[in-house]
Amino acid sequence: MQLNIKDIWNDLRVSLFLVYKAITRGNKFTLILTILVTTLAFINIIFISSIMNGAISKAYQQAKENYVSNIVVLPGIDEKYISQVSQLKTQINTLPGVISCCSRYAAQGVLRYDPDKDGNDVKEKAWNIKSINPEEEVKVTNLQNYIVEGRYLEETDRDQILLGREISGGYGASFELSSLKGARAGEEITVIYGNGVKRTYTIKGIYNTMFPLADLNVYVTEKEMESVLQLHNRASEILVKTDASVPEKVYIERLRQMGIENEQINIWFEFIGYISGLTQTFDTIKGIITFIGLLVAGITIFIVIFIATVNRRRQIGILKAIGMKERIIIMSYIFQAVFYALFGVTAGLLIVNFLLVPYFMRHPFPMPIGLVSLALVNRDLAVSVFSMILVSIVAGFIPSWMVTRQNIIKAIWG
Repeated sequence: MQLNIKDIWNDLRVSLFLVYKAITRGNKFTLILTILVTTLAFINIIFISSIMNGAISKAYQQAKENYVSNIVVLPGIDEKYISQVSQLKTQINTLPGVISCCSRYAAQGVLRYDPDKDGNDVKEKAWNIKSINPEEEVKVTNLQNYIVEGRYLEETDRDQILLGREISGGYGASFELSSLKGARAGEEITVIYGNGVKRTYTIKGIYNTMFPLADLNVYVTEKEMESVLQLHNRASEILVKTDASVPEKVYIERLRQMGIENEQINIWFEFIGYISGLTQTFDTIKGIITFIGLLVAGITIFIVIFIATVNRRRQIGILKAIGMKERIIIMSYIFQAVFYALFGVTAGLLIVNFLLVPYFMRHPFPMPIGLVSLALVNRDLAVSVFSMILVSIVAGFIPSWMVTRQNIIKAIWG
């Protein structure tokens, strides 16, 4: 029998009336408990998803702001340094969307730290020493904002050095055992470069971004490194900061068109190593937590609807006996289940947006990649809401369909 719009509308009205009566005359404690469980399940899904999105977002932000910026230009495969750096940087800065760029040297060396200067407790660490031009660097990275001890380098500094916390040790360093175990600003450190040059520096500052890849660096000034390497107007890498108005790949094409052909041009994502693997792990964890949360909410609603249909089996049998359509009864329980889900989702969104998000904005969660706040992603919210409603529909349909399929006489007489 084909349904028309009027029949569908009448069925909906009757179903909604049954829902209204079931909710208003039902056990209020059961109603509140069911909504509370669905609310907590939804908050759990959103919270886990948001904290992981926040962690991923923070890692990406740290990589771009404190590690390698947006784009890195490296020497050609058979070259050790980029040549004609000053001219190249001038060209790069003229490209639309480029905020600024800076160049760095990199040289192998051994750091020697003797806190008592008696030769009895010397700490050594072989590492890659980099150079920065402080005036250029502050336009590309934010390291100057993370100084926790001492001061940032100045362009004229020749006997000063800047250490990340993972090199100096302390300040909650993740690699404390392989660090210098407590070097402090104002103390002296000796660097023996790979070409045999030996220099003694005073630690001018220690920075802590809370991002290990960025904190595993040692910096001297560009003029000092050029003196050590006996080079000029060259670089081991050029960092390019963009305004992110277009994807990084577009800027790479622009750099190629500008004439940078022999050099290697890479985006920041290619330098974060294990961090990029975390995104896949986090996505898997998010999927598991979401599934468990939906399962808890679905089972809770299923149990509530199942108990309600069993307790009202006689009433359902009478309704069928007087001509009530099965689909109306089933729809009424589906709507009841959707009501629980919608109420739980609404309450969950209010709690997340007006309590949890503001709290974590003021009190970020400390993680090995930095201070992390909740990051709500509209796509994840939409998927979670849709999934909650879908699960509630299934949880409402199955028990109501099972009971309405029973024989009318058996339903009435039990």
